[in-house]
Order: sequence, then C-alpha cells, then structure tokens
Amino acid sequence: MKPIKLLQHPGLKVLSVGLAVLLWLIVAGEETVERGLRVPLELQQFPAGLELKGDSPTFVDVRVRGSSGTLSRMSSGDLIAAIDLRTARPGARLFQMTPEQVRTPFGVEVVQVTPSSVALTFENSKTRMVPVSPAWEGTPDRGYVVGKVTAVPRTVEVTGPESSVDRVTEAVTEPVSVAGLRQSVTETVTVGFIDPALRVTSPRPATVSVQVQVIGAKD
Repeated sequence: MKPIKLLQHPGLKVLSVGLAVLLWLIVAGEETVERGLRVPLELQQFPAGLELKGDSPTFVDVRVRGSSGTLSRMSSGDLIAAIDLRTARPGARLFQMTPEQVRTPFGVEVVQVTPSSVALTFENSKTRMVPVSPAWEGTPDRGYVVGKVTAVPRTVEVTGPESSVDRVTEAVTEPVSVAGLRQSVTETVTVGFIDPALRVTSPRPATVSVQVQVIGAKD
C-alpha cells in the first residue's frame, strides 16, 4: 500500500484553503435580505382528455430570502412556480401554493407565495366538425358588388372544452379585403374561432375566393 503524501504540492493546498476561506468570508459578510418577485406559473403533468376552462393565472408573487449578492444575480428565469395536475378531474378544483412548489437557485429560500391557492376549472375535451364561414370586408369599386364567396376547406375539426364545442356553430376566417376592386380575389388566410378556448385540431390555412362582379351580372 502506497503511503499518502500529505505534503505533496503544499503551495496548491495552501491556495485552495485560502480561496475557500475568502469565499466564506465574502458570503458570511453579505447582508441577508428579502425581496418580492413575480415568477411564471407552470401547469405540469396535464391529464389527457381534460381541458382548462376559462383563464388561469400565469404568474404568482413570491417573497424570497437570501444574501444580497445572490438575489442581485438572479435572472427572471431562475425562479419558476409549478402546479402538478396529475390528480385533476372535471369540475372546479383548488390547488395549494406552497414554497416547496417554487424552484429556486442554491442559497435562495422562498418565504411566501401569493396567492396561497389557485382555482382552476376543468372540462372533458371534445371534438367535432364545423363549417368554415369565409369573411370579407370593404366595398368594391362603383358599379361592382360581391357575388359568391367560398372557402376551402369547407369544414374543420374543432377541439376544446365540451361546453364550448357544443355551442360553436362555425369557424371563421381572416377577412379578405375587396375595397375598390373590379375583379375577383383569392387569398390564403387563417382559420380560427372567436372563443379563445377553442382551437382547430389540425391547424392549416384556408383559401377564400370572393367573386367581384358588375351590378346585375349573373353568377
């Protein structure tokens, strides 16, 4: 067995000890302070088949404690609050917000989270097909009117909370301008829904064709 040579590289050992002591003195000499911060709120482990109904908070206020130097070096992305939704089910649910749910850098302690609880409402998810209603805006040139207006695709699949999907009657398109035109126009536009809780299951643009014709002309 080789003997341990404690006295090897004595200069490096002394330097290491000196740096450790210096670091301790710097940290120990810093004042401990508290600071209020607004941090993003993440919803994690979202269950399949559920939809969030209504708005949810995107930030929470936290009060943190640590050395003045540590807190001054923190960036906005260093703290994140999270709610675990694995146990969520349909209906109104209340989730507690505790300091343990906030991720912090080393040396930073979370003292308080506001609000102390977050209310979220969930519904079962639903999908169905609805027609696409093409939109246009403006007035053609004098002597011309808007004739037939069509959209391709004619239908899209909507996904969202069950109650919202049951109420929706159509998808809408971004309006195509016919202001001052004397000829028909075709544009590729976005399709969506007025209700922000709804979304197109497989998003893709629609091609909207607006016929502009002389007054009295047949389609």
